[in-house]
Amino acid sequence: MDVPGFVFNPIALAIEGAAIGFLIAVPVGPAAALCIRRSITVGAMAGYMTGIGAALGDAVFGAVAAFGLSFVQQFVIEREAWLLGIGGLVLVIMGWTTMRHRPRNVGDPVADDREHTFSTHFHYASSSFFITVFNPLTVMAFGAAFAGRNLAGVGASLPDATLLVASVFCGALAWWTIICTASVSLRARFTGAGLLWLNRGSGAVILGFGLAALISLLPLPWKQIGAFFGL
Repeated sequence: MDVPGFVFNPIALAIEGAAIGFLIAVPVGPAAALCIRRSITVGAMAGYMTGIGAALGDAVFGAVAAFGLSFVQQFVIEREAWLLGIGGLVLVIMGWTTMRHRPRNVGDPVADDREHTFSTHFHYASSSFFITVFNPLTVMAFGAAFAGRNLAGVGASLPDATLLVASVFCGALAWWTIICTASVSLRARFTGAGLLWLNRGSGAVILGFGLAALISLLPLPWKQIGAFFGL
């Protein structure tokens, strides 16, 4: 299809961008643990805002890959240790706080529980956004995906790059919508006791990812260790 202003087929480009955004968002991580917990403990809006923040983070790295911002990619690579350290520390604190969070009235339905007043919609979106952008593996994943699909030159055309980034965001958001909707459907099954275990479980997942990021900074032979486990 020849569309003025587009070098790539816009329909095919939109489909590929959405598929890439969806697939990169699928792996379970700390943002997923946050989205599931907030959807169940707070409600649909909190879950959707968390998903929107994570999808925006994916879109940022999608833009870096689409527009060929090599200086950003180089910055991420050169400061990978700092990004991992800061991100890991934030996740450890967030995970520990989540594990210790208790509903106001243990035994009451989840609907009666309230998060702290500072946890606004902006907080829900910004926390998942920063968790996503502080993961240097994300920009590498987008770079590899775009290169594998011969999309590395899409940044030469502003309409192409803009459409690709918007499609990546929509694809990632589709995954988060699925996660949130499925989690909200489980709200009625959770009472205060179940909520306590949900907080502990999701907090442990977030804490685990943070510790893994910090441990990866230790001067150990990671390549040999990975090869030993077949990674």
